Amino acid sequence: MKIAVYSPNWIGDAVMALPFVQQLKIDNKDSEIFIFCKEWVSGVYKNHPAVSQIIPIRDKDLNGLMRMIRTGSSLKPKGFDRFYTLTDSFRSAFIIWLSGAKKRYGYKTQFRSVFLTNISMIPKGNIHRHEKYLRLIQAGSIYSNIPKIHLSTHEIEWAEKEIDQLGFKAPIALLPFSVASDRTIHSQILKNWLNSSADQYLVFGSKNDAGLAKTLINACKGVSIKSVCGKYDLRKSIALISVCKFSLATDSGLGHVSTALGIPTVSFFGVGVESKTAPSGKNNVVIKYCNPCSGGSCTWQNKDRKCIREISRSDIDFAINRIANL
Repeated sequence: MKIAVYSPNWIGDAVMALPFVQQLKIDNKDSEIFIFCKEWVSGVYKNHPAVSQIIPIRDKDLNGLMRMIRTGSSLKPKGFDRFYTLTDSFRSAFIIWLSGAKKRYGYKTQFRSVFLTNISMIPKGNIHRHEKYLRLIQAGSIYSNIPKIHLSTHEIEWAEKEIDQLGFKAPIALLPFSVASDRTIHSQILKNWLNSSADQYLVFGSKNDAGLAKTLINACKGVSIKSVCGKYDLRKSIALISVCKFSLATDSGLGHVSTALGIPTVSFFGVGVESKTAPSGKNNVVIKYCNPCSGGSCTWQNKDRKCIREISRSDIDFAINRIANL
């Protein structure tokens, strides 16, 4: 049997889809699993033992009706028996309908039910996104809801050599940037956390984050810190994060990557709803802070959160010590 999965379009969501992919393979041991995804998230699925083939697509392949028709129709020769869409978009349902898959699974959203053969209602209640994906399978027993990214020995060896060439040894990964500006941790906050630290820090992000990384480095005089923002593709960045001592991450795709690699990760959540989108893993601790800031009108009544300006390095050290022996 050939089963295809239309992947979520963002790195963090793709990581949260990994338990779904793994469960799909467990329930269908003799099947081939194909991942249809945007190019920039394909690194999440590479080398995963449950995945038979990744079908990466460019943005322009889905822009405009004619391109969508060509892209969807190009999947017909694959002869998919089932096709699941993990996005709620009308476009994804249209694409999997064009693929000619015999059975097409997805949630009832955006008037797309006409393109689906097996329709599920959006789950009610405050459930995590990985659980939302898993409910499309409706398996009797869920194997695991913890995502795992798989790296080859060659990739790890490359990362260790690259870290050495950067002049670092077991640095701490800083993942402070997000595509949403209100989730990015301000450089002044990071400066206070890193001030007088004897550790080494490696800043990760996209090429669009390079300017913010430079500002951070300039603010952290006397701290051993370097930026690799935009210097590596996603897969190489994943490998580099995997050999770091631990990660400090905002609510971002790379924060999910860090946790899925199994390295100790402190995740800072302000705007994001941690019960729905926090990274899943035993080596992850979530520190919640208020966002937006209420300034002088703050009542300090939310005991579940604290002011991000009040989070200290000792708070972070305590969080790390909870999940690892460093």
